[in-house]
Amino acid sequence: MTFFVIFLMMFGVATMVTALSLIRNTRRAFAGRIRLVSIPAEVEPMVHGTEKTSIDIANDYARAVFGFGIGYHWGMKSGAVRLGIFGAAAFAAVFALLYFIMNFAFWAAAIGGLIVFWLLPHMVLRREQRKAEFQFVELFADAVDMVVRMLRAGLPVTAAIRATGSDGPAPVNEVFASVSDQVEIGIPFDEALVAAAQQVGVQDFRFFAAAVTLQRATGGNLATTLETLSDIIRKRRAGRMKARAVTAEVRATAYVLAALPFVIITGLLILNPEYLAPLIDDPRGNIIAGVAVGLLITAFVTMRQMMRSVTKI
Repeated sequence: MTFFVIFLMMFGVATMVTALSLIRNTRRAFAGRIRLVSIPAEVEPMVHGTEKTSIDIANDYARAVFGFGIGYHWGMKSGAVRLGIFGAAAFAAVFALLYFIMNFAFWAAAIGGLIVFWLLPHMVLRREQRKAEFQFVELFADAVDMVVRMLRAGLPVTAAIRATGSDGPAPVNEVFASVSDQVEIGIPFDEALVAAAQQVGVQDFRFFAAAVTLQRATGGNLATTLETLSDIIRKRRAGRMKARAVTAEVRATAYVLAALPFVIITGLLILNPEYLAPLIDDPRGNIIAGVAVGLLITAFVTMRQMMRSVTKI
């Protein structure tokens, strides 16, 4: 029964955090729509030329530690304080569950707590990065169309990118603004564009950088090339959406299969707590429960990676 109460408390905390996150995301989306119809403010570039403060350095260090294994970090927004709170909460919950409830050894409970201390902030950063990349891909075709219209109006490509960095939607405007800022301080346009493509890591933007660089070197109608590229980007996005729709049933199955053991365990703890007592009181039962949870997580992560490989950006 104690395990069930702790489970309900953890579920309630997770629900509250999710609700607060949804409210925050809704407010940000509303503020973004307001900025689109207002006078554009100065855009903060992705690459800052000013000296970083101690808080910025701490945030970068925390993202590097908790974001180890994630290829790109430009879309991460959480700082050291938030990541530390998430990690500490996860450590306390898992340590209490393993040591006080399931009677694991102190060192085993500490190791489990340290694992989730790193894993939960890592998942938060990965989610933020994937969300930023998804938003970038969704809006990048419209940004390319904006550049095409300016080129057809007679503006050079550098001016078109600068205007897109000022008036385009986030996070695309941040990338274009960083390119224009680097050009203004003397970096060649081609080098700044290639550096931004390497920093972002999105294939669509790499195609854009390659097209602009080659077209400037060889000559030709850049507007027509970018218009074709915009059409290709939209077709690639439609293909990913179709693959996501096709795999919807598989994703739902994975979620149900992952949640079913926990639902059954909760029901057994309510109806017949003695039935699961050996898994908690007996050290051999602790090992069996740990192996079962590990295999369940491995299976879920494997299915999730297989599905993401189909809809990869």
